[in-house]
Amino acid sequence: MGCRITTFDIVSGRRLARSHTMKTKVVTLVYYHPMARFFCAIEDAWKQLDPNVEFLHLAVFPSAWAYFRLHGRATKALSWRAFLERAKDRSTDPDVISALIRFHSSDPGMTDSQRDALDRHARKMLDVSRSVIEQFDPDVAILSGDTRLPAEVLMRTLADSRATTWFFEQGPYRTTLLDREGVNANCSFRTALADLPATGPELVVPGQRPRWNNRLYSMVDKLVVAQSRLTGLLPPDLRPYRLEKCPSARYKALVRQSDTVSDRRKTLLLAMQVPEDANNIYHNPLQLSDAGLIEFVMSGIPPDWKVVVREHPLYRRKYSAAFYALVERLERIELSGRSLPEDIARTCITVTVNSLTGLDAFAAGHRVIVLGESFYDHLNGILPARTPAELGHLIEHPTDRSNPAPNMLLGALVDRYFFPGHFTDVDLGYTRGIAARVIESLRVETR
Repeated sequence: MGCRITTFDIVSGRRLARSHTMKTKVVTLVYYHPMARFFCAIEDAWKQLDPNVEFLHLAVFPSAWAYFRLHGRATKALSWRAFLERAKDRSTDPDVISALIRFHSSDPGMTDSQRDALDRHARKMLDVSRSVIEQFDPDVAILSGDTRLPAEVLMRTLADSRATTWFFEQGPYRTTLLDREGVNANCSFRTALADLPATGPELVVPGQRPRWNNRLYSMVDKLVVAQSRLTGLLPPDLRPYRLEKCPSARYKALVRQSDTVSDRRKTLLLAMQVPEDANNIYHNPLQLSDAGLIEFVMSGIPPDWKVVVREHPLYRRKYSAAFYALVERLERIELSGRSLPEDIARTCITVTVNSLTGLDAFAAGHRVIVLGESFYDHLNGILPARTPAELGHLIEHPTDRSNPAPNMLLGALVDRYFFPGHFTDVDLGYTRGIAARVIESLRVETR
């Protein structure tokens, strides 16, 4: 990559230029073992293109650390190092700490003592990350996501370094996003999608590609969480969300699978958010809870419309008691137990805060109304609403239907901004393209 010539910003003293003879240094932030395998593939692909590189993988969950260690990679257990560190940081503003822990502190089951422990943990993680970044001195950082505590801390630490930061996230239709600005609604191309031409190629939803997983690594994480119930030894950022389950008998009674066909022209699909998802916490400007989302929609739709409420398939029975109470009380609501294609076929409009179900419905020809922020909310044909009145107006007064073909528009989106592969694929050959993009960006910056 050339020789290392370091210059300094006169005001800040920050190093600005990169190495041109010494090794390029890459630090990554990795959560689970499938991601660890993915980042090992990136490291291997990078070394094939440019062997003069050194990786350091910062692991959050034990399964990722174990995978890296067993595969001979340089790794540090970031969350555990912070957990075992003695507290030193006393100067960081409490508002900064609150911002760092925003994702984890949104857990409705968190106690005051757990929140205090999370606050202390964030301060210690700042100390540890500063030390790691100063010692390793990376040229490049690739972070998984941009919200949880480890990512928030590293973003803050890396801002004072010379490293170029990239953000990784899984994309729609089993793709991968790598972006310089962030993921989800923070991505760099969000507003540019308003001018995206529907030039294709036509969207092709991939078939079921073989997926990789290893239950032994998964068991490591489960055992670590289980032992913490006895010992209390667990980094606060690894603590699972506590979501109460709706009793099975009550839930079955709520899921009405009536054979009576409603008028799909006056039936709306409400796609619920994942309760613990960053999109629901960070990109939900109306701060709608699950019950609040139902109330918002019901107050905006015409009185002769019905609503099919669709939970995320992995979180059925895991929404709030207030959510299920509304479903039970409101006659115009049906809690779906059907497949997504069935739900789309029996409705004509999809409303969501920012769920990817909105994209699936858009591809199927639905009008899609988003109440929050997402990477796709500026696409031609996606309709924003911020008040019940706006929602009602969009429902009763359909916009011009001369929008471009959704499948051509979504095909262009995927082709232009995402890599064709998913981090859980058995075949990770596409990671060569990821490595090549980052390497090329470094070469461009050093010209």
